[in-house]
Amino acid sequence: MDFLKLSDTFQDPETRNLEIVERKGIGHPDTLADALAEAVSMSYAQYCFERFGVVLHHNVDKLYIGAGHFTIGFGLCEMIQPIQVRVNGRMSNSFAGESFYLEEIQRRAILPYLLSVLPHLKAEEVIIHSNATQHTKVPHWFTPRSKDDLPDCRKPMANDTSVCISHWPMTTAERLAYELEKYFWDNPNGLPVPKFKHFGQDIKVMACRKGKLIDITVCLPVISTAISSLDEYNRHVRRDEDELNDLAKKIVEGTGCLVSVKINPYRLYMLGIGSCIECGEEGVVGRGNSNSGIISIFRPHSVEAWAGKNPVYHTGRVLGFLTMNLAQAINRELKVKCTVTAMTKNNHSLVPPYLLSVETDARVELSRINEIVDANFMSVNYLQRLLSERQIR
Repeated sequence: MDFLKLSDTFQDPETRNLEIVERKGIGHPDTLADALAEAVSMSYAQYCFERFGVVLHHNVDKLYIGAGHFTIGFGLCEMIQPIQVRVNGRMSNSFAGESFYLEEIQRRAILPYLLSVLPHLKAEEVIIHSNATQHTKVPHWFTPRSKDDLPDCRKPMANDTSVCISHWPMTTAERLAYELEKYFWDNPNGLPVPKFKHFGQDIKVMACRKGKLIDITVCLPVISTAISSLDEYNRHVRRDEDELNDLAKKIVEGTGCLVSVKINPYRLYMLGIGSCIECGEEGVVGRGNSNSGIISIFRPHSVEAWAGKNPVYHTGRVLGFLTMNLAQAINRELKVKCTVTAMTKNNHSLVPPYLLSVETDARVELSRINEIVDANFMSVNYLQRLLSERQIR
């Protein structure tokens, strides 16, 4: 494989004296924007595939959410101005002269997700703006007359000159940031559902490891209508702080690390519907977590967004998935830590990419890496996997 480069120069964050990891929780505005863009893209792709047998051209990776205005107090939450969701991007709205309504596809993708994640939000408190256009320099790219206007149906080519990077396994600090936020969620039917009625969903976890000491700050909103006083607020926060400390100690067991978790140590954090989109804050695609579900400050990384991009040929979506799939397979089969980096060039091959770099923390046989790359990168039916295995990051 001429495009494959193998190196044992893996940069391990755990060898540093300082490591900082952040997770923007599922109800954070930026994470919501990523999830909604992905929900729209996947629902649209499935609709097209079922109706036309192909995925039509689209990208909604500029979606925006926010600008709501709710007034709150102990036992109180009242809407003054609704939440806005703006589906910015380009989406084909016809194929072979047959038109269909984008607005309905978008709404059916957005509302169920929002109402599952934010159960204190009502459907009438959300306004969805369909801002998807069909403007393009390439004739019929977003108004295809036949499959001849969809060359990616035959051979997907990279849409951009881009880089995607994935790492596996997680460090102890990364696991803490990820799993402490996941503590607040269930996932019974494919959509995230909050475990606790009295807590909101705009959760942020910041883990700071200095040597073997890990200090974790959790910003956790309490639902205003679920409590009647500051004393009740404090009881809820302190009880779950104890629960998180117990969980954190289990995660670091055997690592030699000492961990301390504090919830809302600096100020009262109370919300009405559970996310800061209710008080004017905003979220946009690409400002949230990486494809691993965290923001790991000292890892090599790309700013290539993964959410809302065409799952057929957009580098950020396809190679974001494939590099993570490969990194996990290498770790699983060879028991090494690794970083996988893929680079594409515009209108050149998507799979294989222009460059695929595998860095490991121990020497491995090139022949074994070639086998794993072939099985977990080159031969993967990524479109089928993306359409059937939606991941909530």
